[in-house]
Amino acid sequence: MKIGFNYGPVTDGIIGQNKVLYDIWGDTVNLSSRMMSTGVNDRIQLPADCVPFLIDHFKLPKRGKISVKGKGEMITHFCTARKPADQIRANLEARAAREMNSADT
Repeated sequence: MKIGFNYGPVTDGIIGQNKVLYDIWGDTVNLSSRMMSTGVNDRIQLPADCVPFLIDHFKLPKRGKISVKGKGEMITHFCTARKPADQIRANLEARAAREMNSADT
């Protein structure tokens, strides 16, 4: 199984009158699909833009550049594991301290 991940705005809606379906569309969905289709079995692949949001909680080794249809060359990462709770806590505390220091200046 391959999994592609992305984040961002989407458009959603209900399709149909007799058989009602719910669906989502947009560049976010398309890129997530591309992450899945260019991915590797038993891995979660994500674009580099997602890394800042997930790095405190997950191990995200760099896969490198891949060719993505409609996007060209993109740097991608794999999400391989959740970090231990004590490391997550330390990462979040360090981030909060950096944000407080930057707000003071």
